[in-house]
Amino acid sequence: MDGQRRRESGCYADGRRVRGTRRVSTPAPRWDVVVVGAGPAGSATALLLARAGTRVLLLDRARFPREKPCSEYLSPESTRVLERLGKDVLHAVAAAAPAQLTGMKVVAPSGAGVVGRFETFSFALPRTRFDTILRDAAARAGVAVQERMKVEELVYDDGAVGGVIARDVGGGTRDVYPARVVVGADGLRSIVARRLGRVFGSAPRRIAFTAHVSDARGVNDLGEMHVGRPGYVGLGPIGDGVTTVALVLPLREARRGERFFAELERFPGVAGRFDARRVVRPVLATGPFARWSRRPVARGGGALLVGDAADFFDPFTGQGIYSALRGAELAAAAIIETLVNGASLDGYARARRREFAGKWLLERIIGLAVGWPALIERVVGRMARRPELADLLVRATGNCTQGRADRHDGQLRGVRFARPAARARFGRQGP
Repeated sequence: MDGQRRRESGCYADGRRVRGTRRVSTPAPRWDVVVVGAGPAGSATALLLARAGTRVLLLDRARFPREKPCSEYLSPESTRVLERLGKDVLHAVAAAAPAQLTGMKVVAPSGAGVVGRFETFSFALPRTRFDTILRDAAARAGVAVQERMKVEELVYDDGAVGGVIARDVGGGTRDVYPARVVVGADGLRSIVARRLGRVFGSAPRRIAFTAHVSDARGVNDLGEMHVGRPGYVGLGPIGDGVTTVALVLPLREARRGERFFAELERFPGVAGRFDARRVVRPVLATGPFARWSRRPVARGGGALLVGDAADFFDPFTGQGIYSALRGAELAAAAIIETLVNGASLDGYARARRREFAGKWLLERIIGLAVGWPALIERVVGRMARRPELADLLVRATGNCTQGRADRHDGQLRGVRFARPAARARFGRQGP
């Protein structure tokens, strides 16, 4: 429930419901970690943990490959994280024939535009391919993967999260999956985050409609962002002659999404470039955005959140996949420290603040700016006169500069957004 704290919900390890109802019997502990959600954040976390010797169960309610509304853009810094996940992962992504983007083009409502260039390139490919690559890598590393499993509750043991209760999406019995740590990587509407009772929302509230269209006109090696009144359009190639195109609107204007291709014609830099008859994947919707968990670690311990389950702001910056992958590295490190040395998971929350504080600030500023067309006109005009500022902004949002607001504040102010370790093994019984 946005804006309100919700009480923690689940079952105790002895089967008692936290909030009443029936008892659930619990078998002996089996897993070191249960990861809920097999998107980039969940699969990467599971992969890293399995390579460290932990016993990991990865649950997802979908059957792979599955479609996912997304910008499908990996910022340049994501490539370095993929390499750290393993050469096999990076090579698989490269072999999937993705597009390679060299920069981003930002277009104001008037049609005036500016291009910022990355220092290197970034990959872009369909989530059906990318998510499957990561999930398969996790399975090869020893992760037990179960698809079509819907997590419904958390299990508690002496005040700490001690597992999950899930069932097959087709029905059947509710089974208990005990674990020393539960990872909520189940996205924007995370059941784990909601059961922990700490999901919030804030303005600006937006919703996105995305489609795949072939043979779009004028698409090259740039991602594009076109700001309008209201909303904006993001588009870019994802390989095989297909372009992903997203229409992002204020929540109050969501009904415009029903006229997806007609709405695209409102944007001067987009009009006439897409043929509705060339759709290769139907329009999907996701949102509303601007949701986050006040605390990415369970109050009593035993669980943490990663990826969109932990925080999700505006997709304009395209940082979602990088944040998921880098967050997975931070989560895995914290979990290993907990399993080996009994350390609190609270260090993960501190690590996220250190890593992402600049990103959160930059996303917030840009998210507000794209809702102010006159300001975007001003920004685009200034960057057109000073191309180095366009490069800097694009690289900051692409994580090439680590998104450090303190490091680049003096330079970005010129844009005038506003005025004045070792492998660990664990000796418990398990699969």
